[in-house]
Amino acid sequence: MSSRLAKQTLDLILKNNNSTGVKRKQEQNLKKVEEKKPLRLPDTKKGIKKVKYEMRYGQQQKAKAALMKLEKKGGNPLDALYKEEEALQNNLERNLRILQAHRLKASDNERKMRKKLVRFNKQGDKK
Repeated sequence: MSSRLAKQTLDLILKNNNSTGVKRKQEQNLKKVEEKKPLRLPDTKKGIKKVKYEMRYGQQQKAKAALMKLEKKGGNPLDALYKEEEALQNNLERNLRILQAHRLKASDNERKMRKKLVRFNKQGDKK
């Protein structure tokens, strides 16, 4: 490969650099050389230790994260439903407090709907 690179550099020196064909060939040859480089572990002892550590403990961390995801997904769907209903109820109570604090007058229809909603919620709590 070194003779090949030497030949390429001599060709580039002798030829006019303005021609685009030479630049393309040079880029293609450099890409080929870079692709052929083998992957290997770092030379230093520290680098090898880092790779071994990642291989040993990195997989465990990934497995642990995957397990946590499964536990989240596999949770009881009723719990999620209860949390959602509780959040809606809290939002409704908050809105009512805001309306009462600002002394905004509700219409007759709004009062009827509120009474129905309060009755419905009390029936749901008894069950």
